[in-house]
Amino acid sequence: MRAKAEGIENFSVMCSHVTIVPPLKALLESPDLRLDGFVGPGHVATIVGARPFGFIPADYGKPVVISGFEPLDVLQSILWILRQLRDGECKVENQYKRVVPQEGNLRALEALAEVFVLRPHFEWRGLGFISQSALAISEAYADLDAERRFTVPGVRVADPKACQCGEVLKGVIKPWECKVFGTACTPEHAIGTCMVSPEGACAAYYNYGRFARERVLT
Repeated sequence: MRAKAEGIENFSVMCSHVTIVPPLKALLESPDLRLDGFVGPGHVATIVGARPFGFIPADYGKPVVISGFEPLDVLQSILWILRQLRDGECKVENQYKRVVPQEGNLRALEALAEVFVLRPHFEWRGLGFISQSALAISEAYADLDAERRFTVPGVRVADPKACQCGEVLKGVIKPWECKVFGTACTPEHAIGTCMVSPEGACAAYYNYGRFARERVLT
């Protein structure tokens, strides 16, 4: 918005932002889903608020706790999910109230609505194509859109067939049960989306969980 206002011409943006509700619905509608609850993304909720996550308990009967990022935040959020499951409750709880308001950051939401539009569809590694799950630059800012200004090839990077990231995301298998976990797929040579990010389940299990599991096995 500032670049447009100042008439800067040697600046462009390649938009790869994604939305949160459509991929969550895709997960929740998977027939092989084995997840009991969700730790909600605090960074997303800082902008969109807690309200958009209400469909998860209302339509799918799963508890949600929006969490901060400190270790105690995450532990408390997991505790709240376990309490909901124990007590037979199902609702959205906001553990990150010090940052996340119920209705979100209204000024930021106004800016998003002006600059971005929904893409008809977008491909997620491990989940396939999901409708309206990503954003593109709006017509009002087309002059700053790298996809329109330059020739951008449509490159698809498919996960190897042996990679089971989709099953890990849905809770069907644990990361170490993937055929390539810790062998062909490591943080240094990641081939699956769950290992690429240091926040991914496979990366976390590889860096921390595998040693505890080895102690149990021995």
